[in-house]
Amino acid sequence: MKLKLVLILLIQACIFNAQISNKLKEKVENIDKKFFTIILQQYDTEAYAELYNLYSEISKVATNDELFYLALNGNTFIRHNAASSLVYRKDKRIVDLYKYYSKFPMEYEVKMSCIIAKQDMAFSIRGHILADLRGYEDYKLASERLNQPITDFYSKEEIDYYEKLDTNFLNDCIDEFENIDVIFIPDRLDIYKEINEHWKDGKLQGPYN
Repeated sequence: MKLKLVLILLIQACIFNAQISNKLKEKVENIDKKFFTIILQQYDTEAYAELYNLYSEISKVATNDELFYLALNGNTFIRHNAASSLVYRKDKRIVDLYKYYSKFPMEYEVKMSCIIAKQDMAFSIRGHILADLRGYEDYKLASERLNQPITDFYSKEEIDYYEKLDTNFLNDCIDEFENIDVIFIPDRLDIYKEINEHWKDGKLQGPYN
């Protein structure tokens, strides 16, 4: 099964590589150069923020096939963001990526504000989807219970996003992820269970909160 999974993804990646435009390759190479320089500079804050601006240019023009290729073959910054873009676009191949990175874990670092945090690719994909679902639940709750206009709390872009969000797709992904976890990373099932038990009021609670 391991060999079959690798072969399928490699074949897909090779096919998609031939379809990546030269213009997109130039943008990726530009990020590559800056990314590795930033790593050597201990993740300079302004330079790291610039990477997101550069990636936004990729996400605007890249097809889903190109994003899938980058989620498997780019540097860790690009892989992380390409996978997030596929979640945003509700591409079903996000399940294939989750399966791949569950079988072949990839750890990397991202800068969050002034903190450099270690991440796991499969965890990150799952976390992105769960965050979308929790955000949608908060939005619906606010829409139903608040006496003030929802526009006082959410931007027009956020309202449009949540109104069009396909939660069935997201929940189906989580179901698929759990089937994958049983096969590849059963030890994480207990971790997920503990997180769910201690997640209250929109944050992770300690045992004595």
